[in-house]
Amino acid sequence: MTQALTPRLSPTSPSVFSVFDVPWSSLLSTARTVRMCLREARPLVQVMFVLRFVTGALLTASAAHQRPDAPHLLIGAAAWWAVTVSVYVFNGVSDLCEDRANRSRRPLASGRLSEGAARRAVVVTALAGLLLGWAAGWKVAEAAAVFLALGYAYSAPWIAAKCRSWSASTVTCAAAGTTYLAGVASSGSALSVEAAVFALVLSLGVGLIAAVAKDLGSTRGDALAGRRTLAVVRGEHSARRFCAVSGGALTLALTAGALWVHEVPLDAAAAVFAVGALCVAGRCLPPRMKNGRIADNRLRAPYRSWMATQYAVHLSALGALVLA
Repeated sequence: MTQALTPRLSPTSPSVFSVFDVPWSSLLSTARTVRMCLREARPLVQVMFVLRFVTGALLTASAAHQRPDAPHLLIGAAAWWAVTVSVYVFNGVSDLCEDRANRSRRPLASGRLSEGAARRAVVVTALAGLLLGWAAGWKVAEAAAVFLALGYAYSAPWIAAKCRSWSASTVTCAAAGTTYLAGVASSGSALSVEAAVFALVLSLGVGLIAAVAKDLGSTRGDALAGRRTLAVVRGEHSARRFCAVSGGALTLALTAGALWVHEVPLDAAAAVFAVGALCVAGRCLPPRMKNGRIADNRLRAPYRSWMATQYAVHLSALGALVLA
C-alpha cells in the first residue's frame, strides 16, 4: 500500500529542485559574461578614467573654495565608468582580428567572451552611461555622448582613427580632455586655471605617449590589419624615441604651469610627473634580447610605465588637496 501511494518520478520528469536550475544557470552565465566584459574593458583603464573625472571635479571645486555635490559626483563617476566600459568593449570587438594575430589573451580574442555578448554589452553600458549622466546633470550627459562618439570613432571600421597614429592621438587626447571637463561639470563650478593646466598636460600625455606606446609589441598584427601607426611606418625605435621626447616636453610644460599657478596640488603633480617621465624614457630604451627574442613585458614596458605615472600624478594631486 505504501509503495502504491509513493509517486514515481520518471527519469525525464522534472524534480522539485530542477525548477531553480534554469534561472540559476542563467544567472551564473550572465555574471560570467559581465566579468569577461569588465576584463575586456581593461580594469586599470576603467579606474583611470574615473580617476580623471574625479580629479577634474575636485581640483575645480577646491579652487572655487566649494564642496562638490557628492551625489552628482558619484552618479557622474558611475556614468563615466559605464561609457568607458562601452567604448573599450567596442574596441575589443573591432580589434578581434588583430588581437588574435598578436596572440592576445583577452576574453574576446581567446574565445571566453562571445562577440554577440560583447556587442550587447556595448549597447547596454552606453545607455546606462547616458541615463546616469543625465541624472548627474545635462552637461555631464552631453560630455558622455561626446565621449561615446569619440570612442566609437576611434574603433569603428568606417572611421578607424586607431589605424593612424596622428588620428589615434587626436581622438584619445580629446577623450581624456572630455573626461576632465565632465568632472568639472559635475562639480557645479567654473573651470579653474589649475584644473585647466592639469587636464591639458595629462590629456596631451594620453595622446602623445599612451596612444603611441600602446602599439609597441603589436606591430605584426597591426601591419596585417593595414594600420599605419608610427611603430609600423617608422619602426618601434622611432616610436620609443617619440614617447621619450614627448614625456620630457610635457614635464617642462607642467612644471611651467605649476610655477605660474603656484598651487600645492599642481606642484605635487609636476614633481611626480617629472619622475614618471624619466621612468618612461628609461623604459623606452631598446629592450635586450633573451634567448633570441624579446619578452612581451619588455615590449609593453613604456606603456605600463606611463599608466603608473598617470596613477601617481592623479593620486598625488588628490592627496595634496586633502592635506592642503
